[in-house]
Amino acid sequence: MDRDSEDRRNEFVDAAEKLFKENGIVDTTISSIVKEMDVAKGLFYYYFKSKDDVIEAISEKYNEVFNEMMNASMDQQDYPARLRQFVGNTVSSFRDLDNKLSTEDDVDLSQLSMRSVEEAKASAIEALVALFEEGNEKDELMLEHPKYYADILISGIIELVQQKEAYDDEIKEIILDLIERAGKD
Repeated sequence: MDRDSEDRRNEFVDAAEKLFKENGIVDTTISSIVKEMDVAKGLFYYYFKSKDDVIEAISEKYNEVFNEMMNASMDQQDYPARLRQFVGNTVSSFRDLDNKLSTEDDVDLSQLSMRSVEEAKASAIEALVALFEEGNEKDELMLEHPKYYADILISGIIELVQQKEAYDDEIKEIILDLIERAGKD
């Protein structure tokens, strides 16, 4: 796809995202998206097969940012420092994703939310498992089931972020404390 086509496709994604947040996904039609952009409906179908394809494109956009945030500044040589950095990045990334998926008017974005959070969760678990396995190899940790721990911890981060009660630093410290306790056995 050339640069102009990619830009035009992104305009559709941005317009759909705006309308989804204003009206909800169910109440946003393809007709309303093309009306927002002041283009013919056929142009929409040049870039997307359906509204579900636009939802997927928005989710991909969110998860690209999520992954960039999660992996930012992961250049620490010291394993414990890199693990702390990863946990902090991951909490911040889920907070950012949750903010993008929240609306002031309680508009239903559940299709987008479920897809985006599940993709982000899978990425975060995969990265944390790799870090846990590295910790086991370096004798920094002793986790018998890194995948299970990663799944539980990432699920906990998601839950705490979505509850909107705990601060990011609190979540980070809770997760790091759990890793430290589990890694000593």
